[in-house]
Amino acid sequence: MDELDETQLKNEVDSLKFQLQITREKCSVTIPELVKWIEEKMAEDPFLNAEIMRDNPWLESGKCVLL
Repeated sequence: MDELDETQLKNEVDSLKFQLQITREKCSVTIPELVKWIEEKMAEDPFLNAEIMRDNPWLESGKCVLL
């Protein structure tokens, strides 16, 4: 930051001001909510529900091979 010009410094200050305005939640609150949302959506996930995957007309029939 030794060689930043006035415009770059102003942009940096504006960015930091914006970040200060963002409200943040604790992980102890957001992680249980995320887990609940994931569990609710499991029935709709085609990778976890093979019957939904069968209805996909673009599903490739070949196997995936890793080299």
